[in-house]
Amino acid sequence: MRVIFTKIAESSYERILQFLSEMWTEKEIEIFVNDTEYIINELIDGKYERFQKSRFKSRSALIGKKHVRVFFRKEDEDVIKILLFFDMREDYRKIPQLLKS
Repeated sequence: MRVIFTKIAESSYERILQFLSEMWTEKEIEIFVNDTEYIINELIDGKYERFQKSRFKSRSALIGKKHVRVFFRKEDEDVIKILLFFDMREDYRKIPQLLKS
C-alpha cells in the first residue's frame, strides 16, 4: 500500500509541528512524530479498516494524546491519501471545508 499526502495535509502537518515547537518540549514533539509515523505505517501495512469511519467519506485516527486527528481516504486498492491533520481544539465545523480544499 502506498500513502500520499495532499497539499493541505502537508501544510496542516507543518502548521501543527510549528505550534508544537513553540509550546512543547522536543521529547513531546518526538512522541507526536512517532505516533504519526505509526499510523502511516499501519496504513502502509493495509490496516485501513481498523481506523474509525468519519462522516466525511473518509477514515480518521487520533494521534496520541495530542488532540490531533488525521483524516485519510482509500483512493484505490494501492493508494491511501492523507487528507488533513486537524487540531480538535479548533472549531470542528471547519473540517468539511478543509477536506474540500
